[in-house]
Amino acid sequence: MNNVDDFIQMLSLGTDSELELNAMKEKKVVYRKQLGRLLSQSRKNAKEVKCFYCGERCSSFCNSHSIPAYFLRNIAVEGDIYNNNKLVSLPLLDNDNGVNQSGTFQLICRECDSKIFSDYENPDNYKDVPTAKMISQIAMKNYLKSISKRKFEIALYDNMYESFGLRYELYKQKQIINNLDLKEYTEDFNRAKKIDKKGWDNEYYLIYHQKVDYVVPMAFQSNVALMIDIEGGIINDIYNDSPDYRIKAIHICVFPLENSSVIMMFIDSKDNKRYRAFYKQFRKLSVKDKLAAINYIIFNYSEDVFINKEVNDDILKHKGLIDASRKSFDVLTTNPNVDTALVGSNVDFSNMNEIPNLLLEEFKIR
Repeated sequence: MNNVDDFIQMLSLGTDSELELNAMKEKKVVYRKQLGRLLSQSRKNAKEVKCFYCGERCSSFCNSHSIPAYFLRNIAVEGDIYNNNKLVSLPLLDNDNGVNQSGTFQLICRECDSKIFSDYENPDNYKDVPTAKMISQIAMKNYLKSISKRKFEIALYDNMYESFGLRYELYKQKQIINNLDLKEYTEDFNRAKKIDKKGWDNEYYLIYHQKVDYVVPMAFQSNVALMIDIEGGIINDIYNDSPDYRIKAIHICVFPLENSSVIMMFIDSKDNKRYRAFYKQFRKLSVKDKLAAINYIIFNYSEDVFINKEVNDDILKHKGLIDASRKSFDVLTTNPNVDTALVGSNVDFSNMNEIPNLLLEEFKIR
């Protein structure tokens, strides 16, 4: 793998040529080793020397979970869960991971990790509507994960440019986007941190909270930027090139408990105007369609979903589900002016009932 074309082929979502597919399989071992070295070097380059929360020097960072390990264990089969590659089938990535390796990032020290998320990571606190403190901690975790991802991607594109001849125009555009995102995620993290420390109420707006009396076969926690609302109106305009225009995110959680599940969705209250039309439309939906909309957003906008390994393979091979999931893996070949995190821009909610809704009781684990 000595140029960027090889790299793109290596991460291809598929090929129409059986000959090319067989050739890729033959090179898989070599490609995996080279990819492993590239990712390892990028992680090393992205590593901080200080805890991102307390600012103290840190020799050993905590292996923080983007979704609390407790929730992941509730859907694990013999300690393992599917990641999104089970759906998109990138040839050099694994389809499953152990809970300890799933959705992890290293950005804060162990002491901070054990304290600053203690309210929202405690399953006993989900007997009622989550508190403002729990919500601010979820937001903090989401932004930390996003910061970690952007730092890694900046290092990754540096290495691809230097080692594999990534086109300068693409490299430059991607790094402009990555650095802008990093700045905005850091600002949002600092706001969430301040809200949590001060104990302020009403800084986040809980759009939806539902506790169902069954365990769903998936876990999810992330901030995603919706491009359009349920009726097709623009929420985030990815083509607005004003330096003052910011992409605004919505936070979504699917937390499987021991015998039930919590599903919720919230925004920063200062983004209320941007999302007002969406949540008003959302609240008019039936109970079933609300779950369908959330399920549709998760698979169209993010790769951070984890799935129980006993879900029927016929469900996971559903064309609509695979097509939706592949949007979040649009690696390198996307328009360089559009962040890969925004690949859900062509999501049409009229199709939300055309993919399996894993949040429904019919797919429950128990």
